Parts: sequence; structure tokens; C-alpha cells
Amino acid sequence: MKLVKTTSTSWLGNGMGSSSAEWAIKGAEHIAIRQLGTRWVAIDTTKPSGTGRIASADTKAALLNKLETAMVIC
Repeated sequence: MKLVKTTSTSWLGNGMGSSSAEWAIKGAEHIAIRQLGTRWVAIDTTKPSGTGRIASADTKAALLNKLETAMVIC
């Protein structure tokens, strides 16, 4: 499974910290891989807001392993 970067890490300003980069699965760009707080989540961006969460894990590698194991992406 390959990822493509959709947005880069950006500095939000003094006291605000930074936002993490966002990724998408190559060939299925509608599935976004994002870090929300301390967790990594896979989200189907074609679904209405709040209903597209596919899976989550503590690390990006664990999330990708979970997606590959579940065969969400063929």
C-alpha cells in the first residue's frame, strides 16, 4: 500500500504549534490518513462529515497494517 502526501506539515504560529501532514492512499485518494490528536485515523472523504471513519490506531504503521489486513484497499 502506497501513500501520497496531500498536505504538508505547517506552522500555525507562536503558541499554536503545528499541524501534521495529511496523506491519502494511492489509487484510492478518497481515503485520507490523518493524525487526530495522538491517534491516526483512516477517513472516507466521500461520506458526510462524521460518518466516514474507517479505522484508527496508535501509529501510522499500525493503521496501515490494519487496513491491509482488513483488505479495505484492494
